[in-house]
Amino acid sequence: MMTPDEIERGRQLSVEALKQIDREEFDRWYQEQCDRDYWARGQCCAGCDRWISDMGRVGQCKAAGIVSAAEKMTSLGIQAISVPRTPGLPYTRGDFHCGLFKDEFDWSTLDAEYLERIGAMRHGELKPKPIHVREHINERR
Repeated sequence: MMTPDEIERGRQLSVEALKQIDREEFDRWYQEQCDRDYWARGQCCAGCDRWISDMGRVGQCKAAGIVSAAEKMTSLGIQAISVPRTPGLPYTRGDFHCGLFKDEFDWSTLDAEYLERIGAMRHGELKPKPIHVREHINERR
């Protein structure tokens, strides 16, 4: 027979395991949303290897390097803040495009069903990696 402490410890472990499962499911869902944005919009932060994000399609740009605390807050649209902040990576929206874009991921390693869902397939084949919309427009001229 288990003691009340053992039962409580088991309950707490179960709660933590469920939180981890929920987080992993969210991470998969969120990654799919970012991948879908990349394949729909072309080269943007959502598809960049240098972008770190786990929230609301806003993330930090590793390519930009460390900026001052004020610049970091400005990148979020915050002009003044009373709480001291530290320098760090600037924030960008997932649909932002800059000249530092990098995608070295081998998309062919993902299963066809996932690639279809994110818009990376055409006629059953993996499409070429997206280019930025402006570049695509210039190519047509």
